[in-house]
Amino acid sequence: MLGNKHQSNMKHYTKLPIPKDTAWDRKTYKSKLLRIIHWRIKNFFQGIWNIIRWAPTIYRDKDWDDYYITKLLQKKIENQRKYLVKANRHTNVARDNFWMTVVLNLIERKHEDYYDMERYEYIVLDKEDILGDPLSETLDEYIAKYPGAKRAVLKRYKHCSRLDDKETLSMYMGHIRQEKCENLIYEILKRRSSDWWD
Repeated sequence: MLGNKHQSNMKHYTKLPIPKDTAWDRKTYKSKLLRIIHWRIKNFFQGIWNIIRWAPTIYRDKDWDDYYITKLLQKKIENQRKYLVKANRHTNVARDNFWMTVVLNLIERKHEDYYDMERYEYIVLDKEDILGDPLSETLDEYIAKYPGAKRAVLKRYKHCSRLDDKETLSMYMGHIRQEKCENLIYEILKRRSSDWWD
């Protein structure tokens, strides 16, 4: 079954553990040293560190499509989440950690076409069959699992004559759910990202 293989390659983000102390409480040799170094020198080395940690992402970047835009966004949120949680300097770190993790998982699902591909978990294809005719399918389960997506398809594509076909209906349901995932990424960013600061 294609779906299980597809999902096993997908990265899953979990919330980062929040430290018990804050960056304000940490009295280390490094923190004392950073206080006496001139800000221009600190900025220079921070810039060098940024180049090093972004180099693999930039190296793989292309100007082809939106995948690469959201890949950069994903990396930025990974870095920012790690910094905010490690510093633990404000009372909303747990909330920000949660929403950043949600967005990271949604971006990963967008990249993997998770919702478009999920229906294949309900179809078993014969590897020898060139036409891809299913050996068996349980698309009724898939359709019953997401009644809201089914309603959205019937409303949006009401003039489509093939909606009585389970494969066509499930395909459109996957499209609706994938679109919802993508919309949710930007809705969360719109509502929450201005709070993600230290």
